[in-house]
Formats: sequence, structure tokens, C-alpha cells
Amino acid sequence: MNHDEINQSIIDRELFTGDEESTYYNLYDYAVDNYEDPYLLFKLAIKGYYQKLYKWTDAETEKFIEDNKESSVKWTDGIQEYYYDWGKGKNKITEDYLHVPNLDHIDPHSLSKDNRPENFRIRCRRLNENRGNTNSDKERRATIIDMFNDMDLSSQIDILKYLETIKKQ
Repeated sequence: MNHDEINQSIIDRELFTGDEESTYYNLYDYAVDNYEDPYLLFKLAIKGYYQKLYKWTDAETEKFIEDNKESSVKWTDGIQEYYYDWGKGKNKITEDYLHVPNLDHIDPHSLSKDNRPENFRIRCRRLNENRGNTNSDKERRATIIDMFNDMDLSSQIDILKYLETIKKQ
């Protein structure tokens, strides 16, 4: 499937209604009670996986969810939109790393060890992995230039056009 087809599948997804442990992070009752919530799969991932992983309190978890609802839906590279697939188990649509969301440490964990919710943002898995432990603008600039030089001319032109739109804002 191409990205537009993946996006449409994510938008059109009908949630699996069965009780399956690997689909609802052991939060099946919460899923049933909140079935109509458009952010349900995002909330399940945060409450069922990340809260336990990073030992957040319920209040910290709720605040993270509230602060990040809008950014939990999709991201864009300036040319293409990519809807996030927060589904797990029977609700999973794709394994495409541009659609699989991660929580990304703003200050890299290897450097700061900071697991507070304020140090996280939502990123697709591919961008999170590509970023690695870069923390300075100098490192980021070097990484961007290296990746840009590896692109074909058409992709480079697309990037330059996008940068022009940002510059004008």
C-alpha cells in the first residue's frame, strides 16, 4: 500500500470489538467504555504502554494526553501527510515506520535520562530512529546535509520548495 492508501485505511478503521489482550494493553474495559472516542487508540497506547514504561502518575499521563491529542493524529513532511497508526494487535493497520508513532525524548535519554512527560513529543518511528542522540543544532545540521546529499535531485528540489514556504511564514 502507498501512503495515501495507508492513510485512508487508518481513517476508515473499524475497531476490533473482541476481548484480546494483545489488542488493548489489558485495558479492554476502558476501550469498551470509550469506544466512540476518536483518540481511543492513542490513549490506550499512552495509558497501557508508555505510562508503565516511564512510571508516570495518572495525572502526568492525563496531562500528556490532553497536551498531545492534536499531534497524535498525523504529521507532515511538507509534501505528504502521514496518519499515525496507534493500533495494536487486531487494530493494527501497518508497520510502515512513517505511520508508526513513537514517543521521542526531546533531550535524548542517553544524555539526560529525563523520562518526565514534558521531555516527550510524538514522532513517527522512522524520524525518531533517524534522530538518534543528536542534541545540538550542529549535529542536526550535519545530519540533514548528509541526508540531503543522498537524495535524488527531484527530492532535493521538493525540500528546497518546502523550505521556501517556511521562510515566507
